[in-house]
Amino acid sequence: MIEVAETKVVEDLTAENKPKKKEKKKRKGLLVFLAIFLIFAGASFATVHFNLFGAKTALDGILKKTPFAKSTNKTQTVDMQKVYKKQIADLQKQKEALQSKLSLLEKQNADLQKRIEDLTMKITDLTSKQQDIQNRTKYFASLLQNMDSKKAAKIVENLLDTNSQMANDVLSAIPSETASEILSNIAPEKTIKLLGISNSNQKTNSEDISILTNIYKNIDPKVAASIFENMMSDNTKYTLVVRILKSLDTKTSSQIISNMSAENAAKVTSSLSAFR
Repeated sequence: MIEVAETKVVEDLTAENKPKKKEKKKRKGLLVFLAIFLIFAGASFATVHFNLFGAKTALDGILKKTPFAKSTNKTQTVDMQKVYKKQIADLQKQKEALQSKLSLLEKQNADLQKRIEDLTMKITDLTSKQQDIQNRTKYFASLLQNMDSKKAAKIVENLLDTNSQMANDVLSAIPSETASEILSNIAPEKTIKLLGISNSNQKTNSEDISILTNIYKNIDPKVAASIFENMMSDNTKYTLVVRILKSLDTKTSSQIISNMSAENAAKVTSSLSAFR
């Protein structure tokens, strides 16, 4: 009885251990499988990653042949074509805008060149005319300075009626002593016009004053006084009278003032003392 019971207990224990042994075998097999899989996967990854035996090249070739890869490449190609077309269109617009600006600049440049040519022609023409006038003035002055002062004065008076500026230029080109003799034989009212001071708004610079001073210092004081008194009614002309008298030496200016009326002499003397 006892042996039978022991045998039964052993059988029951053996029966309980069989499933556990099977489970252990399964676990062990699974672990071995996982280990082999990981080793194989790692070896495959290394082979592809480092392109061992051309594995990566071969795999890329296979992937490119798949429908998904072809679709992706086609989509990328289409997208790039759109980008390139947009870039080309933008560049074309920039090109057209630059060409338009260039055309405008070329037209402006042509207009400027035309204006420069026109101005050059005008300057050349004016220079030629000015030179011609200067030559005529010198020739006319050379004739007058060798004439009798009374005859020369008549010619200058006639010239005043046609070209007062020419008459003034001619007188300025003649030596001051000869010009003074001619001026003494011209009516005072015409002398004022001759000197180019009939316009009350006209300004006279230092060079003009110097020319007038040289002329008046050789004119008869009575004639000079008469001319100056005719100029005193206009403020601008009167200022010119004071400037000329101030530029003359004291003896000459005193002789001219002494031949003026008492009122004008007093006015001039007062202005000279205040003149700076």
